[in-house]
Amino acid sequence: MKRTRLKRKTPLRRVSKKRALINKKRAEFVKWELGLRPWCEAGDAIRLHRMQSFGIEYGKRLDKGSYACSRRSTELHEPLTRARGGDILDKHNTVAICRNCHRWIHDHPDSATRIGLLKAWTHDD
Repeated sequence: MKRTRLKRKTPLRRVSKKRALINKKRAEFVKWELGLRPWCEAGDAIRLHRMQSFGIEYGKRLDKGSYACSRRSTELHEPLTRARGGDILDKHNTVAICRNCHRWIHDHPDSATRIGLLKAWTHDD
C-alpha cells in the first residue's frame, strides 16, 4: 500500500477556537478578581498549619523567612482543579493567592488538602 503525505493548506492550531475563547475569558476573570481581592487569601491558613506542624502555640511567631507569603495576590488558585472536575471560571472555586503560597500548595498537596486549599476529586453518579 502506497503512503502519501497529508497535504494541509494551513498549519494545525496550537489551541482550539473553543479553548482560546475560554482562555480569554479566564484572563479577564483573573484580572477582575485580583482587582477585587488584592491580598493573599491562603497565607493565614498556611501559617497556622505550619505553626501546628512545628508545635508552635497560636499567637507566637515563626522564624523570619519560614513563612512563604508575600501578601499581595498575583494569581488565582482553583482548589478543585479542572483535572478534578472544577470550573476555572467559577468565582466560588478560586482563592486569590501569591506565587509563594501557590507553589507551597502544589509542593505539599496532602497538607493543602487537609487545610482546604486543594479539594479531592469526587465522582457524582
